[in-house]
Amino acid sequence: MKSILLSLCLLGSALSADFPALYNSEPGNPSPMSPQQALKALKLPDGFKATLFAAEPDVQNPIGMAWDAKGRMWVAENYTYAERAKRFDLGLKDRVIILEDKDWDGVAETRKVFTDDVQMLTSVEVGRGGVWLMCPPQVLFIPDANGDDIPDGEPEVVLDGFTVADANYHNFANGLRFAPDGWLYGRCGHSCPGKLGIPGTPEEQRVPMKGGIWRYHPEKKIVEVLTHGTTNPWGHDWDQNGEMFFINTVTGHLWHLIHGAHLMDSNTMNPLIYEKLDTIADHYHYDRSGKWSDSRDGKANSFGGGHAHIGMMIYQADQWPEKYRNKLFTLNMHGRRANVERLERHGSGYVGKHEPDVFLSDDPWFRGIEISTGPDGSGFILDWSDTGECHDSTGVHRTSGRIFRISYGDPKKPEKPFAWRKPWPKADLDSPDDHSRVLAIRELTQFMPLDTIVGPMPHFEYFKHVPTDVVKILEMTAVNDKSSLVRLSLASTLQRLPVSMRANLAEILLKHTEDANDPFLSHLVWFGISPLKADSLLPIAKVCSWPKVTRWIARKLATEPEALNALLAFNSSDDVLEGMAEAFKGIRKAPKPANWNKVVASSKSPHLRDLSILFGDGRALDDVKKIALDDQADITAREAALKTLIEARPDDLRTICTKLLDVRGLNTAAARGLALFDDPEIGKQLAKNYRKFTPGIIDTLVSRPAFAKAMLTEMSAGNIPRTDLTAFQARQIRSFNDEALTKQLTEAWGELRESAADKKQLIEKVKAQLTPAALAKANLSNGRLLFTAVCGACHVMYGQGGKIGPDLTGSGRANLDYLIENIADPSGVVSADFRMSLLTLKDGRSLSGVIAEKNERTVTLRTVAETLTLERSEITKTESSPLSMMPEGLLLALQPDMVRDLIAYLMHPVQVK
Repeated sequence: MKSILLSLCLLGSALSADFPALYNSEPGNPSPMSPQQALKALKLPDGFKATLFAAEPDVQNPIGMAWDAKGRMWVAENYTYAERAKRFDLGLKDRVIILEDKDWDGVAETRKVFTDDVQMLTSVEVGRGGVWLMCPPQVLFIPDANGDDIPDGEPEVVLDGFTVADANYHNFANGLRFAPDGWLYGRCGHSCPGKLGIPGTPEEQRVPMKGGIWRYHPEKKIVEVLTHGTTNPWGHDWDQNGEMFFINTVTGHLWHLIHGAHLMDSNTMNPLIYEKLDTIADHYHYDRSGKWSDSRDGKANSFGGGHAHIGMMIYQADQWPEKYRNKLFTLNMHGRRANVERLERHGSGYVGKHEPDVFLSDDPWFRGIEISTGPDGSGFILDWSDTGECHDSTGVHRTSGRIFRISYGDPKKPEKPFAWRKPWPKADLDSPDDHSRVLAIRELTQFMPLDTIVGPMPHFEYFKHVPTDVVKILEMTAVNDKSSLVRLSLASTLQRLPVSMRANLAEILLKHTEDANDPFLSHLVWFGISPLKADSLLPIAKVCSWPKVTRWIARKLATEPEALNALLAFNSSDDVLEGMAEAFKGIRKAPKPANWNKVVASSKSPHLRDLSILFGDGRALDDVKKIALDDQADITAREAALKTLIEARPDDLRTICTKLLDVRGLNTAAARGLALFDDPEIGKQLAKNYRKFTPGIIDTLVSRPAFAKAMLTEMSAGNIPRTDLTAFQARQIRSFNDEALTKQLTEAWGELRESAADKKQLIEKVKAQLTPAALAKANLSNGRLLFTAVCGACHVMYGQGGKIGPDLTGSGRANLDYLIENIADPSGVVSADFRMSLLTLKDGRSLSGVIAEKNERTVTLRTVAETLTLERSEITKTESSPLSMMPEGLLLALQPDMVRDLIAYLMHPVQVK
């Protein structure tokens, strides 16, 4: 690095003498290859070349970057992010530096420290008279009105409420970026749900969010959540038309920002959101057939490198060849490369098409974390430079970091910085360009607050002042505009209107029969009209020709008898009946609509029979009994019929289930039906015939104290393997608070130890036993069998297993300390999404699992064996535990060689036979 940069670095060090000393925490103190070697390790397409713009010690742990009007790069350096056990080391501080390449040769000559007194820094942005920093749970503004790179005062908190969850620490808020529309945009992951507001905003007036995109208007002091969902968005940019796209680190990777959308992979805060939008990419960058191991260690390179995506830019300069212009670039962590997406119009929105990957690195420490177009049209890549993943289970290497400039040919010094940036189309409702019309709609409605929860919310007071002429303009546009993209913008605008003003615009949109099967419009219209009451939804249903919207209207109205009857008077289509079936899931009885007999006479819907039973039709119930008991019928049809009977609970249910208890393929379901009857003899019968059933029978045997007693008696006799009972189910037995039963559990299965001393002792004992030499002798195939038996009911690994607990494939399981501590002390850090709930039912049963969904009438519980939807009226007590669903003591039920095999398998990087 040039001498002037060195002198400025020394000056910065002198000014920051109290900056805490940095340390690296990886075991063995490994070191990355040198910056120059890392530069040589980049593989570029023909004609491209890379320069080392900056590297350690001048830049370290770069996590975000921004550009100022002078063409200088501002870099956020994060040192406080720590390994999983610490989460954050607040004995350290984070820093913002300014790098400048005055002669545009691709190497920064100067470095300044703007501030080194912030913490938990994830992003930096420059503009509006100062510097903006995302430091969860706050957004800070540091004024620098004269632009001398010296703060004019102390940081000002402009927004807060970006919670960093106690149970998760790597999905938090990030990504500050000003758009040409004047708003400051940002991102946040779903594991750190926020309640956003300017400082001092009362709790009830804050804007809730759980993952997605938000924005803030600095002058009007307004914050709004534009979309909910995804897992961990960590990159976004706008195209030349003003459409924003963003990247997600896992699951679906590519999304189009549609204001008011609810997206996949997040439990919605709005119970009226029945289905959420998925990724817009028509592909994934890993094998979705079940082998997540192919997403690591280069094994997914033929797909694109893996499931984790970080940083994003849409290239709009002309320094690179024409074929790269307007393409979307995102950094793929496991593939150590940039994925390229071609954005094409698809229906009312967009689809992402996979293009060949570029900018591959052979540096095993390469961790690209941001990509951006620089002042001269080159691309710039921040490299965090570390081992491991975002969880940093292997420790943190804080003293490395690189920035690469990627250029084509011989880049020229720009006449002025960012001359390549082109303005968005002009907002104009009369323009022949539909993008201009979309921007005009957004400009017209941007200060009408967006209601993405169940509105109106308290801060919507000035809804009263929405000009009626604005609504008329929107309605006329909906009538006349030929573009589905414009209609998508109008559909998203529904949530900006007062609820009382939404119906007419929705009806106009729904009359566009050409949009009936559009992949986006049905969702956005429903998101807008879902808060409407029956008197508004029924007229909408009369004009609606869109199947999904019809189904969702029926689902909402199904629980209102008068409204449902009115709907059936003019529409008894399969879409309506399907919506009804979804609404009544978990409900055993409902009043029969007056129009139901007419529906039965005219419909051939597959939902007709079950709905008739729900409404008390004895003939339909008799037909189902015949199917269940017909030994000549298809076994799948018989099982479905039996499950219907168990839901309906006819008077002769016990007799029917007893008859089917010896029928292979039906006996486990029959046993669950018998569990509805509190008879100890049933428990004894099930336990004695244990080997005739599938493993799901254990859930039935732990649902009642008498059943559990019978099971433990058989276990003591050696007739039921101890390993078949999970620690999760053992905790359920103990929750009965029956002293004799708990003693029997300890004698037959083992003890659940939960004191801190016991856990520490167990951790140290297991670590001492599992030496490298011991692990090398492990039987990995046996470990896989143990995982399936002990862990697989709750956890997915390599695409197989239950979904009660977290997917273990992508965890830090290669680290022995991390693995043992999480198994022995699973409640040390546990996400709220995986905490155990215990439900006590009126019929005496106890059920435990994860509450996956709930509404006014039902609760959906995900147990080890199945997913159950229960009427709230059946539940007498709900207990939520702050503990993990996986209790301590799992390892106590296993012999030492079994522990060895299981742990070795969990640590193994790929699947075994």
